[in-house]
Amino acid sequence: MDWPADDQPFWLHTRAGPILSVPYPAELNDSAAIIHRDGTARDFADMIVDGFDEMVEQCRAQPLVMTISLHPFVMGQPFRLPALRRALTHCVEHHHRDRVWWTTPGAVAESCYALPAGTIPGETP
Repeated sequence: MDWPADDQPFWLHTRAGPILSVPYPAELNDSAAIIHRDGTARDFADMIVDGFDEMVEQCRAQPLVMTISLHPFVMGQPFRLPALRRALTHCVEHHHRDRVWWTTPGAVAESCYALPAGTIPGETP
């Protein structure tokens, strides 16, 4: 999860063999947004909501992965938690929740490994 290159998993080819790249959130990362760019918890929460709403619409054409990077020492601060709680509640209670899979990066990778060869971009069928 160190390559913020796409909103879909893809295969990287290395001398040691293929590596599955699961999307990493360069933008939806509380440390980058709040610490490095001086955003607020509300700004970050708005980014989550806006990103989620847009990706739910875009995923009509193809499956997408939306990742959020949270650090306890950043968004875990009590004064920031209400904004995060509101954003996550919006996402969980969204009217298209039947199209959303709440999961972990490991489960995304496991799901990709189980797909037929050639399904994931970059893979040799």
